[in-house]
Amino acid sequence: MNRLCKLKRLLVKPLPITCLLVVCFIALTACSDKPSNANHTYIQRLANTLDLQPVTPKPLVPLSLIPLTVLSDSNITLGIIQLASLSHCKLNVLISEHNNQLGKTATAASILIYQIKFIQSAQQCLTSLEKDSSIYKKILAATEHKQNNLMHYFNSMLYKESELNRIWQLSSRELSITPAGFSDTVNAVTKLVNIKQQITKQQFAQINSEHLFSALEQLNKYQFNQQLIQSARTQIALNNSATQFINTINISQLCQAGKNNNQAQIVNNIFKKYYLGQVQPYQAQLAGYLETLQPLYQQLWYKTAITSKPINNLLQPNANSNLLNQLKYSAKNHVFWWQIFYKTCEISPI
Repeated sequence: MNRLCKLKRLLVKPLPITCLLVVCFIALTACSDKPSNANHTYIQRLANTLDLQPVTPKPLVPLSLIPLTVLSDSNITLGIIQLASLSHCKLNVLISEHNNQLGKTATAASILIYQIKFIQSAQQCLTSLEKDSSIYKKILAATEHKQNNLMHYFNSMLYKESELNRIWQLSSRELSITPAGFSDTVNAVTKLVNIKQQITKQQFAQINSEHLFSALEQLNKYQFNQQLIQSARTQIALNNSATQFINTINISQLCQAGKNNNQAQIVNNIFKKYYLGQVQPYQAQLAGYLETLQPLYQQLWYKTAITSKPINNLLQPNANSNLLNQLKYSAKNHVFWWQIFYKTCEISPI
């Protein structure tokens, strides 16, 4: 791989353009290996050295969200004259623009934003209207209906917007060793969490609805969350299958007293080169990202109306089943065998 990545330096004579394209493609492919390739190489080298059959990792189970129940529409309507009388508080413009969009495809995020803006604009209208008037009662009823169901619209956004629902979908893409977008992703998810908290606390006036679109834009740009969850689940599965494989190795036979331990030294070198040198640093990197993002995932998704049991298990605080702890424990269980190996074979891990 290193030779391919440095191929440009070795070229002495110009090559035809078609050859250059082929070389570039091969070089890019070789230099952009998935991080999980190191796991597979690690186990395959051990299996080849010991003439054993490696254990195939269990395929990842798809995660799904639960569809929301249909929300009953409000039957509150305003006449043209009543709507015109709201010009002083700009609610008429908001309602008119919304009515003009009826029949057209509206995203779940834009629907949520309309509910938020209606609630915020209605407060100004209500303070300027007679409480006994028909229009006051209609706006108050509409506002209360939207306030009571605002979390439903928020969950609908989580369920329907691709930037959010694909977080739990299986992907062929893994988080690279040097990924971009971590800080922007944290910022975007934090914005969504803050809005959810404001809805829960009924702090409607404090909600900045413009943060919704900016957050979705950042999540779409990097797709960091989906790749992080995919990579963590993949590494957990690979750790578990690797541990299952090495537990089939007879350490006593591998390191018999008074006999040549060349094979044990080769096994040791494979562990140091691939697991300690490549797999473990990558998993530590994933754990670091999860330390920051998993608490935000918990606030956003844990035990919501749309979250299935398998997803809740991955997010459950302080539980062995959550994603971060599974990653840590699967790595710890794997290294435990190697501690026994070093003690039995009297080989220094350094």
